[in-house]
Amino acid sequence: MLSLWFALILMGGWQQSRNIALHCPYTLQPAPNYRYCTDPDDRIQLTDGNYTQGYFWTQKSTVGWQNVSPIFIVVDLKRNVPIAGASFNTAAGVAGVEFPAAIWVLVSEDGKRWREVSDLVKASNEQNGPPPSQGYAVHRFWTDRWQTFGRFVAFVVIPRGSFCFVDEIEVYEGGASRATQPLVGEEVTDLKVFAQKKEIERCALRRFRSDLETLKQLFERAGLDEAKRSALKSQLDELAASFPKDLRISDPAPFPTILPLNEWHAQLFKVQAQLWRAKRVPNFTAFVASSPYDPIPYLTDEPVPKSLQQRTELLLPGLILLRNETRAIAVNIVNARDHPITVQVKVTGLPDNIVVKIYHAVWTDTKEGIPIAAALLEGERFTVPAGMVGQAWLSVKAAKRALKGEYEGKILVASDAGDRATFATKIVVVPLTLPDQPSLHIGGWDYTDVEERYGVNPKNRDAFIAHLRERFVDIPWASRFVLPAGKFDESGRMVEPPDTSAFDRWLERWKGASRFYVFVNAGETFEGSKAGTPEFERKVGEWISFWWRHAQKRGLKKGQFGVLLVDEPHTPEQDALTIAWAKAIKKAAPDVVIWVDPTWSEPQKMNPQLPELVDVLCPQRAIWLRNPKAHEEFYLGWRDKGKRLALYSCSGPSKLLDPYAYYRLQAWHCFAIGADEMFFWAFGDNGGNSCWNAYLDPRNCYTPLFLAPDSITAAKHMEAIREGVQDYEILKMLQRFAKTEKGERRAEAEKLLTEGLKKVLEPIGVNELSWHVDKDRTLADRLREQAIRLMVAPPKGFNPFFPEFKELPIIH
Repeated sequence: MLSLWFALILMGGWQQSRNIALHCPYTLQPAPNYRYCTDPDDRIQLTDGNYTQGYFWTQKSTVGWQNVSPIFIVVDLKRNVPIAGASFNTAAGVAGVEFPAAIWVLVSEDGKRWREVSDLVKASNEQNGPPPSQGYAVHRFWTDRWQTFGRFVAFVVIPRGSFCFVDEIEVYEGGASRATQPLVGEEVTDLKVFAQKKEIERCALRRFRSDLETLKQLFERAGLDEAKRSALKSQLDELAASFPKDLRISDPAPFPTILPLNEWHAQLFKVQAQLWRAKRVPNFTAFVASSPYDPIPYLTDEPVPKSLQQRTELLLPGLILLRNETRAIAVNIVNARDHPITVQVKVTGLPDNIVVKIYHAVWTDTKEGIPIAAALLEGERFTVPAGMVGQAWLSVKAAKRALKGEYEGKILVASDAGDRATFATKIVVVPLTLPDQPSLHIGGWDYTDVEERYGVNPKNRDAFIAHLRERFVDIPWASRFVLPAGKFDESGRMVEPPDTSAFDRWLERWKGASRFYVFVNAGETFEGSKAGTPEFERKVGEWISFWWRHAQKRGLKKGQFGVLLVDEPHTPEQDALTIAWAKAIKKAAPDVVIWVDPTWSEPQKMNPQLPELVDVLCPQRAIWLRNPKAHEEFYLGWRDKGKRLALYSCSGPSKLLDPYAYYRLQAWHCFAIGADEMFFWAFGDNGGNSCWNAYLDPRNCYTPLFLAPDSITAAKHMEAIREGVQDYEILKMLQRFAKTEKGERRAEAEKLLTEGLKKVLEPIGVNELSWHVDKDRTLADRLREQAIRLMVAPPKGFNPFFPEFKELPIIH
């Protein structure tokens, strides 16, 4: 008995109330989908009284979900009963599994009209303490302090991260007197809408608490005199006293996470403006960012970097452009006033063949609670709230017909508060031209072959494709539905050809693309024949031969039509399946490209037949960066044997990744290893939710755009992909230059291609792919400018080791 008592204490405390949910039926929405624990008994295991033994999420007694939120578990107690509490037994702490962010409990007498009881996570933490913050742990969220009743009990679970696991839920019987009292609180008729409102409220209040605490810390270290410190502290105390207890939202669907979130939040930034003025920051400051991809300051006592404040020699902002090249200039605008200002940005004096599009960065919050300024709305007029740093983003393109030469213009920044800033800028157009079709080919599993997939639908699909193509995406991906099988007789001969309409429609949507790839999602059988058998080989051969002939009829040539058979093979079984399909395809249609994305952390363990059979090897960049030596030896060895290389990335959430390190420099990595394709998962994957309301993301968002059901908005991450493609082309030009030149010019070019390239790429490891990690984001620009100068007019005493880059002006 003593050991039983200790066991109960470890599970969360002695529980005397009777579990009235034992063996009661329940519903699960959505259905559990974590493959290592999902089984038919998931429908009874949560109330069977049995707790999981062993590693939690690999046991069949556990119920698990991946990449879904919210999760609804509704228990039917079969009769109205008084309820004193509930419990939810789960585990987390390793392998990316975290404890739930919230478990909202509601009760109902009829299963249609609900009343909110409490957040079980919060109630349990207050009563029993929170779960361990580090390491694997099983934890039971529970309370017995409620006074409510009902027949139906809903657990509305908001996972934190990608996973959620539970093995047992309990509901505890309350005192009989409670059953005669009416339910109180606002009536809820739609649990999904309730969950959305609660999640927006939870994330918003988290934002408010975090910002208030950060601002308090800034005041403490600001070094202000007592009078100023006391005045600002009084302002903060007033804010804290009026802290919102909730966030009333009538309709969660259109709620945008644009910062500031509401009037209380705007008041907080006004206090930040007062801090800035107390530290002698002018009411209005405009300056050109060292790199357009540097994060903009959010809460800071230094909105203007000291390095800029201390400059004594100020030169002009500007760009060196090739013809047909697009580059960005970012102007940060600090508003230290107590009210928002409307800013207008114009560019004058440049010729018509230098086209400038003006955008502004929009501050938004993320599901993870990390503010970003990534979205780029087009328009020369925008608002900078009080106490915030805004940014104008100038996308500058030299047309193909632009004449070489130096062009001087002005960037004019004006506000409705009477502020004026003028930047004299110089654009140098050199006698080199980027091709319309770059050497580096880009794709991102867009799956625009179907009517609706991820965040792409008929309302935004055309704009989505146009946006991608404008940024050099030229490898569309289709799902297996564009390659139906047709019908076969017993001998494996095709007797009825498949329908080609989906394939033809896909090609038409991407007319003129350089390559067309299809994810086949190959299985152990094809049309009833097991992989590796003669029947399988014949059927696959007839199938792929038909589609290759049809592709040729539609104008595709060798190298333009390819297939991915098994996604991310990293086990002997997956390699063997890929090999079986590849053999059949290559025997029947050798000109069809077989593309593979192996994720072996030690690629030498890969089945050697796999790289022998396929045409394109596309390892994952993050895995490469974790084990660079092994990957270089393996993949460069196969490159030297004639295999084509590519790189792909699939980390997330995408908006927290560095546009420079993760997106732009992947093109540089491709150049360094001789790859001619690169990919990102996934251009259309917005996590199943509008990018403008990340609080409701049910899982990680991967798109580098701001994708909504009816709109496409540019973002810095996608702009960085375009710049990376252009960088790659300039490096290819430099490579050709090095081969044709002689003497000192050749030596300098080779030095840039070796030591210079190393200097750009070497600082970037896996950790540096995150946007919040400090790094020098000017290195790629410096090498690019050095390369251009060398190719068009190499000066005497040319120094390729990045002497001081352009000095950037600051104007008050």
